[in-house]
Amino acid sequence: MNKLSRVGVFSLMLAASLTIMVGSAITPALIQISEHYGVEDMATWLTTLPALGVVLFAPIAGRLIDRVGSYVALFSGLILYGAIGVSAIWLSGTIPIFADRILLGGATAIVMSSSTGLLAEFFVGEERLKMIALQGMSIEAGGIIFLSIGGVLGGLGWQWPFMIYLIAWVALLFLIIFVPFRKSSNLEEEQKSNTTNATSILSVLLAALLAMTMFFIAFITLPFYLAENFGLGSASTGYFLAMISLVAVISASVMPKMVKRFSDYQTLLTGFSLFTIGFIILSVGQSLFALAILAGIVIGFGFGFTIPLANHMVVEKSNVSNRGKNLAYFSSFTFLGQFLSSFVEGISSNLVVIYLIAVMFGFLIIIFYSLWLKRNKKRQTLQIQ
Repeated sequence: MNKLSRVGVFSLMLAASLTIMVGSAITPALIQISEHYGVEDMATWLTTLPALGVVLFAPIAGRLIDRVGSYVALFSGLILYGAIGVSAIWLSGTIPIFADRILLGGATAIVMSSSTGLLAEFFVGEERLKMIALQGMSIEAGGIIFLSIGGVLGGLGWQWPFMIYLIAWVALLFLIIFVPFRKSSNLEEEQKSNTTNATSILSVLLAALLAMTMFFIAFITLPFYLAENFGLGSASTGYFLAMISLVAVISASVMPKMVKRFSDYQTLLTGFSLFTIGFIILSVGQSLFALAILAGIVIGFGFGFTIPLANHMVVEKSNVSNRGKNLAYFSSFTFLGQFLSSFVEGISSNLVVIYLIAVMFGFLIIIFYSLWLKRNKKRQTLQIQ
């Protein structure tokens, strides 16, 4: 088996980090960009439509990976990602630019699923969990870095943030030079012909959707929460959100130790409990900025204990023949959660009401996965007997 060097690992991490910036790279210059395209009333669609594109094209991405292998799929996805992303500069009109953003989401689905699939082919067991945790850290770190770059480029002109998408072609060069070509191989997967049933995969995909929805409810409402209660401006809010991403990076590094000490579902349950606690703090701590910071830290840890872990669980519950399809489903469910979070604005104009509803759903999720964990323990006990 070809070993993957440290630079090869970095190459796959760089590719994975592109997924977080698909919608957010242009956010710092969103006002100028929306004015240029004449879509001021639908500006947020420029950031959310790529998520819809991931949802729509994920099944196609899965079939592509299962047919040509993760390496070739990632190669193709990186080419498309850079080309579609930067081409928006030369488009005009509402329909062309919105179509471009949806297609960019399709390229993202390929990159996200195939980069994880390729990583899974080089590592197994505990090492694989550590690598996928590192991938989660890279994605969040990429969000911090690319948002900062987007802000600088946005100051030069509306079109410059789109140039960030060309980093995909840099990742492509790293892939060609430092990652050994391999078809989807039959490492240990050939030995585990019994794949976990579809219900188990669905429970993990549902966890990914719910975790991403809860995380993004906090992420998209916090700017308004911080402005209303503490008078924070855009720069200070940006630092606050970057702090949450940094905490998510730290928690993703801790997550493998949590899984080793407890279990995967117990760690997921901990993540959802942290989300719920974070929303409770936000709903009662409107007069103390220290509580807002605490809520951000707790929610950041919730992300690190859920999304990277769910990604790893999907890999572990798959084999070579269906890994691409299952990872594509994971991409679809996580971005669907991100897309669904954008509808919270229609629930209420009172953020406390939104947070209390999130708390209620958090408790329902905790109950569901507690019962699921109890059922799994009972099943394992019966199998041992």
